[in-house]
Amino acid sequence: MTLAAVAASSALLLASCSSTPEETPTPSASLAPSSASAEPSASATEITPTGAAALACAAYFDLDLLNSQYAGGAVADGDMTEQQVRADFKAQLKELVTQANLAADDGSGDAKLAGSATRMKKIVKTLSRQQALSELSKKQQRTFAKASLRVQKACDRAGFPLPADNVTARTAAGL
Repeated sequence: MTLAAVAASSALLLASCSSTPEETPTPSASLAPSSASAEPSASATEITPTGAAALACAAYFDLDLLNSQYAGGAVADGDMTEQQVRADFKAQLKELVTQANLAADDGSGDAKLAGSATRMKKIVKTLSRQQALSELSKKQQRTFAKASLRVQKACDRAGFPLPADNVTARTAAGL
């Protein structure tokens, strides 16, 4: 079940706009931060989810894997449907926001973690039921990518760097 969730997570992650404003988003683009900032540390092999910050970061890493799979063409390849991706994406965002708020409350995570996670959820919530994640506006994609990078940095500060699996998935998706 965890493997299926990770696979679904990777396949569904939103299309990110690039760091250059001239580019237009494509349906297979990702909302994740660029891979240039995705350097795993030597200790980034696996998170041991203990405490709210660890759980929030684990939820973010699952969401990041899903985004990388989505950007890598999981829908186009027939591995997932847009509806599956969207449902998994929303569920993971909900978990991320819940855990990030708990982490901010207990002091194991900072307020930027909770605020950025909430911002990401609000952006995705603007889509109508029929819209695909790739239909977010370019501005929304940029904002989502910035908030995602802030969550990643908050996880780094909390002692949970981006796992190597996430870096590999981003690279495979061309992020």
